[in-house]
Amino acid sequence: MFYNLSWPEGLSAYPALVVLVVVVARLLPMPPQYHPLTLFRLLAQQLGKKVNPDPSRSRQQLMISGALAILVIWLPIMALLYSLYWFSELPLVLDALLLYCSLDWHTQQQQALVIQRQLQACQLTLAREQAKQLLCRRTASLSEMGLSKALIESLTLRSASQLIAVCCWFLIGGGLAAIGYRLLIEMHQQWNIKRSAHRYFGVTIALLANLTSFIPKLISVSLLAFQHGILQCYRQCRQPKMNLSSGSYWLLCCASVAVQRNIGGPVFYNEHKLQRSKMLQGTDPKPTDIARIIKRLHFVHLYLYVLIMTTSLLQLVWLQTN
Repeated sequence: MFYNLSWPEGLSAYPALVVLVVVVARLLPMPPQYHPLTLFRLLAQQLGKKVNPDPSRSRQQLMISGALAILVIWLPIMALLYSLYWFSELPLVLDALLLYCSLDWHTQQQQALVIQRQLQACQLTLAREQAKQLLCRRTASLSEMGLSKALIESLTLRSASQLIAVCCWFLIGGGLAAIGYRLLIEMHQQWNIKRSAHRYFGVTIALLANLTSFIPKLISVSLLAFQHGILQCYRQCRQPKMNLSSGSYWLLCCASVAVQRNIGGPVFYNEHKLQRSKMLQGTDPKPTDIARIIKRLHFVHLYLYVLIMTTSLLQLVWLQTN
């Protein structure tokens, strides 16, 4: 009955594959201790310590070391994964596996919800320790409100750079592009220029991460603004920007409007205090707002998947009528 069914010629399978893999990753998330990205984070940490043992070296030396470190760890992995395509008889299955390995959003949101429950149970010290897995900033002195604010910001940025961007890069270049982008983001997290030890060492990877995630952040901004009020988000985005990239600033402005809470402001990275823009909505965040921002972001993801599938269906209709 179905022996003569085939995929329409000229229609990309990537949109359907994105939705399928995202659903599988949500229903069957890979445990963090077995996730390939966990191993890669450890490799990046160790390489950073070895290649950047003395942060007091000259700025030029540190920037060169940072650029070479990217090549040392990223190129061999990408070359190995690329070689698999030469031997694979099912390249789409390999694409799906690489996309699956590039996604861990469900695990991150579950970690955030665990922290929310700890805050609601007045277990602030335990919540601070758990938050270190998701936050780059210093958590030891954060209050309940400070942790709630930090997690709202982190989840918003991670949603754009680690889920929406991964899906976008997959649509452009398949599994290899998705995993290659995600490895860059993980290196950026480990060698973050906001930490004094990586201020110059991480400049190159920060530039690459910002460039490759800029369009996905704009997509997130557009979907949040469409959902929660374009004019409100536009007014918030017109406020002065300080020590945030344009994409991140616009995204946090829209997140502030989405949950109607104050976010942004100064943060501590180790002992260094960084002044940042404030997004004011009149009310400071509470632990329950962590679940609220996750719900808002879920709708953003849903809109994206609908947009992807609608585009694919329109392409199919066009192919059938021409």
